[in-house]
Formats: sequence, structure tokens, C-alpha cells
Amino acid sequence: MKLFCSLMVVLAVLSFSLFSFSGRNKVESAKLEPITVVGQIGVYGNEPHTWLGFVDNKGVEYGLEASEVDLEELQKLQGILLELSGLLEPVPEGQPVGFQSFSGGKIQVEKYQPYTD
Repeated sequence: MKLFCSLMVVLAVLSFSLFSFSGRNKVESAKLEPITVVGQIGVYGNEPHTWLGFVDNKGVEYGLEASEVDLEELQKLQGILLELSGLLEPVPEGQPVGFQSFSGGKIQVEKYQPYTD
């Protein structure tokens, strides 16, 4: 009986640690929000490993997610004031900004065009 109780306690402790510390992400994934911003394309990094970002008129930097063709077209528009629309994936609160990430979050690009006042 004493062996059975000891075994149950050990199994309970093991199952608690398995389910409590299983590596699940405690931060809920950020919800996507529609966004339209005006600014310019920025090219970051060093050749041949560059990536694109977007800096709006207020100085907020965003990462860009788009098809390879769109990213190539956007890079050609560097230096031109653009209006960019898409879905914003903000950086979750309390999470540090990582490599190839920007404090404004990441925009899934849906539409872009030269900005006309």
C-alpha cells in the first residue's frame, strides 16, 4: 500500500511538470488589424542578406510580409513616398523585438501605391 501511494505521488508530480512546463507559448498570438500607412521602404541588412521594412511618417518601423514578386517591386520603390495597406501583426506586449523585427510589428502587405496628397 505504501509503495502504491508513493508511486501515485511520483506520477502526479511528473504529470504536473509535463503539462505545466511543456513549452507552450503563454503569450496569446496577436490579432491582425487592418492598417493603412504612408511612408517609405527601408532596406536593412547587408548584401546578399537584406530584408525590407517600412518607415511611416511618424518614424514607426514595420516589417513587411509579402510575396517574393511584391517584395522585389517594393524594393524598386525605395525612396518614393508610398501608401501601404494590409494587416498589422503587432508585437505582443512584453515580448522583446527580435531579429528582422521592428517595434511597429509586421504588415502583411495587400496593396501599395505611390502616395498622392
